[in-house]
Amino acid sequence: MRNQGHVTVFLSIILISMLLLGLSVLEMARIRMGSAKAAMAAEGAACDVKAAYDKELFEEYHLLAVDSTFGGHGEGKLEQMAQDYLEYTLENGQGDNMSVEDVALAECRGLLENDCENMKLQITDHMKVYMEEKGIEDILEMITSGDKAMEDASGAVENGKNESNQDESSWSGTDPRKALKSILTGGLLNVVTPSGRVVSDQAYDLDGFPSDGQAEDTRQWEDIEFDDLDKFQRQLMADGERSQTGIVDDIYGVGYALANFNTFTDRKQDRPFECEVEYIIAGKDNDHDNLQGVVNRIVLHRLPLNLAYLLSDSAKMAEVSSIAAVLALVPGVTYGAAKYLLLGCWAYAETIVDIRLLLDGKSVQFMKTDEYWVTDINNLDKLMNLDSVDYEGVDAVSYRDYLAILLIENKGGMYYRMADLIQLNFRQTDESFEMKNMMYSLTFDVEVSQDRKFASFIEDHEGVSKIDDGLYRYSFRQCVSY
Repeated sequence: MRNQGHVTVFLSIILISMLLLGLSVLEMARIRMGSAKAAMAAEGAACDVKAAYDKELFEEYHLLAVDSTFGGHGEGKLEQMAQDYLEYTLENGQGDNMSVEDVALAECRGLLENDCENMKLQITDHMKVYMEEKGIEDILEMITSGDKAMEDASGAVENGKNESNQDESSWSGTDPRKALKSILTGGLLNVVTPSGRVVSDQAYDLDGFPSDGQAEDTRQWEDIEFDDLDKFQRQLMADGERSQTGIVDDIYGVGYALANFNTFTDRKQDRPFECEVEYIIAGKDNDHDNLQGVVNRIVLHRLPLNLAYLLSDSAKMAEVSSIAAVLALVPGVTYGAAKYLLLGCWAYAETIVDIRLLLDGKSVQFMKTDEYWVTDINNLDKLMNLDSVDYEGVDAVSYRDYLAILLIENKGGMYYRMADLIQLNFRQTDESFEMKNMMYSLTFDVEVSQDRKFASFIEDHEGVSKIDDGLYRYSFRQCVSY
């Protein structure tokens, strides 16, 4: 009888052990399944939020981002979206006994962070489909040629300002500089703007916009009367040497700006700014000042090229020398100074005609030849009556080409000002829109709990963050980005 009792106890222990083992195996499988289901649900919740990108931002500007405030509702709205998804996915499971304990938005990364790093990346990826390498090469060549013309012209002025002349001149007439001054009485922009076009001076409040606090590019032409050679030389070199570093990287941003924003000659949509690309370059709060800034910058590019051509044309140099010889008879005026100031004046007059053509949607010859030189130094008072010719040669340059060069020169602030325009345009229909809230990457911390069921004695298991209050707790950090 005693032995039979021992056997019974032994069998009972074996049975209980097997039962506990079976329950443990079931519970461990349940834990693994719960952990996997919670992980998949967390990933799905993050992707669900990712799918809530700003559709207008993508359709109009090809940028993928989620508004972290979800139209002014606050970051809690994104957390609630993720939690709703998790609850729908997990709490409807039969017999899983899973609950969503917490969903928190741990980290957001915006389009404007790290000097607009992700905005640049998305723009580059988009524009690589459309941009051609030839466009990059053409711009590089224009910049290089412009730099050389500027150096050559400045060197010629420096070397020639002490020239003297012994030849007599029979020239008589009005000083060309006075004729040009008379035409420019109302300002350069009034002279170069096509007839019938009115440029708005309505100002927009851009305080607090993305570019607020960014350094401005102040290089531009300032009208002078060509009576001071030193001042003319400083103006001639005001643009400085243009670095080609990073041009290939930023050319996609340049192409994007020209493809998606209004310009004076190409208005794509009815938006607050008519001259949007001009704003990206000049950064002023109204169209008038932005176009003025662009025109002044184009002068810095065109005038050295036109001056370089004059210096190479012996017939035109002879015309200028004849006038300079007479002007040098005035006490205090030297022949060299008069000659190179007259050359600058003539080159400026030709530049004005060039810009009038550019703003009228026409093209001009990049480096002028005698055939396409249109001004006469003895008739600068008739500047406004000259017929406009749209140049169609292989070396033609347009207003768009010069905007591309100016954008490259101002590449440091280009993306921030594009963000300004996007924000200003969307605020016409949504006053809460802010580019600083546009996020390309979101990180959520998720905690899900599950009831114990078959083996309440389990105190630790891989995949479980912690066990307390009779619950298994699964914690995940889930990141999604565009």
